[in-house]
Amino acid sequence: MSFALIGLKTLSISWTKKAFEDFISTLWNIWNNRNNVIFRGNDEDAGLIWDRACKLNDDFRSHNFSFQPILPQVPRSCKWEKPSEGVTKVNVDASADALGIIARDSDGFVLRSKAVFINRVVNSEWAESNALIEGFWLAHSLNSDKVIFETDYASIVNRFRKHKEDIMILGHRIKEACKMLDSFSKADVNLVDRG
Repeated sequence: MSFALIGLKTLSISWTKKAFEDFISTLWNIWNNRNNVIFRGNDEDAGLIWDRACKLNDDFRSHNFSFQPILPQVPRSCKWEKPSEGVTKVNVDASADALGIIARDSDGFVLRSKAVFINRVVNSEWAESNALIEGFWLAHSLNSDKVIFETDYASIVNRFRKHKEDIMILGHRIKEACKMLDSFSKADVNLVDRG
């Protein structure tokens, strides 16, 4: 994370919401003025830039008070659901530099968990597929017979469900990983909403 992003995160925590919004709006107006100077040769007074930022924020706030949001917040429940008796649930997730895997039984008891740190650059889809494959290995090591694998990455779930049609490199890797699923008496790869 860059120093600028760390600074902005620190400011967003320590300032009031209005002060932080004013700050970001002012930065945007300064950047816009810089572009106007470079590309159009128009330079404006600093006071004018400040006034424009304040007016933009005031307009935005008054708009939000007087209109319903275009995309209203829909309340949703994101909770872990127990699998059926005798079924192991393996939940996987990935970030830019790590994979997380956790296996639980039908009582919610953690059977095993694992974190894998990645020291190479991969895109999110490859990282999620790697996490899922690590989950397969974890389930094998537990000698689980019936397993539900969960990830929050829809593309990976779709690829596993339609692996016979995928001719891409990642598709080939998923076809190979699907062969691992044949050793379970029952195995599903499901999408989970983590909110």
